Amino acid sequence: MRFSNDAYCINFSSTIKNAMECIDKNLTGAALVVDEEKHVQGIITDGIIRRAILKGNRIEDNIKEIYSKKFKFVSKLTSKKKVKELMLKYKIRQVPLLDEEGKLIDLYFLDDIISYEEKNNYVFILAGGLGTRLRPLTEDVPKPMLRVGKKPILERIIEQFKEYGFKNFIISINYKGEIIEEYFKDGKEFNVNIEYVRETKKLGTAGSIKLVEEKLNKPFIVINGDILTGVDFDSLLNHHVENKFDITVGSRNYEMKVPYGVMVTDGLQIKSLEEKPVYKFYINSGVYVLSEDVVKYIPKNKEYNMTDLIENIIENNGKSGVYQITEYWSDIGQMEDFKRANEDVKKFF
Repeated sequence: MRFSNDAYCINFSSTIKNAMECIDKNLTGAALVVDEEKHVQGIITDGIIRRAILKGNRIEDNIKEIYSKKFKFVSKLTSKKKVKELMLKYKIRQVPLLDEEGKLIDLYFLDDIISYEEKNNYVFILAGGLGTRLRPLTEDVPKPMLRVGKKPILERIIEQFKEYGFKNFIISINYKGEIIEEYFKDGKEFNVNIEYVRETKKLGTAGSIKLVEEKLNKPFIVINGDILTGVDFDSLLNHHVENKFDITVGSRNYEMKVPYGVMVTDGLQIKSLEEKPVYKFYINSGVYVLSEDVVKYIPKNKEYNMTDLIENIIENNGKSGVYQITEYWSDIGQMEDFKRANEDVKKFF
């Protein structure tokens, strides 16, 4: 957590005086009411306290009778854009991030997310794929232009980056790329700068980066053009720079439950039994940060993938790091993914 529990949280068995001291300490006008296990029970504000005292409550009284059990909160899947809209709409300065059990994970502050410093780092979007698994939808339009909600996936990607201060984009196009160029043009209508690189042959997920090597003079983000995510791109870039990684791979936690009892053996001897175990893995999310120096590993005019680049960096004793994405993420590669994304976009974006 990026905040002190003592400054922003108060136990539900505390007194009104305790709540006043907590609110005075955090200067936000409110405190979260939690139980012993940090499950958020409600909120108490200076306004609630003032009205209670006017009604005759004493500052030694318990807060249980006066705190509000109605409060705004978000889940870890909620995008920062949605969080900001919620806080502005209801004029609140902080909102808790809760897990599935209602336990406090973190606390968002309006001052931290109201605006981000403008960045000159490029965002390189891979938008040249055929999208064969989404046919017939992709017979007339490229996959990144399929609409999720009322907007193309690619527009949502650009909007997410804009929220974090990114303004410079390079879009790698191939299949029906003219549709993308016609829609976004140079990006001015979207208040960003957009350039294009067209693959004349299949170059893989990293090969087209080489075509703009001279422009990439600082760390840049690479993202697949079919990703819908609420990841904090500002935090991702900072994580890469602070850890001095050559490449940072955005990862997702993936769980696989084996529907059978699994035997742990040593030769022919059974050592133990695990009933329907769950195995956890980190999977590649299709979101990366690259330092400008690693572009030298990418060959010219050859098919070359991000996995090749990661392996080359490791072989040359470079630093390959991981950034765990806990926010919403969906790779819209198949029809069921596309349908689910259209359902999720209203809730999380």
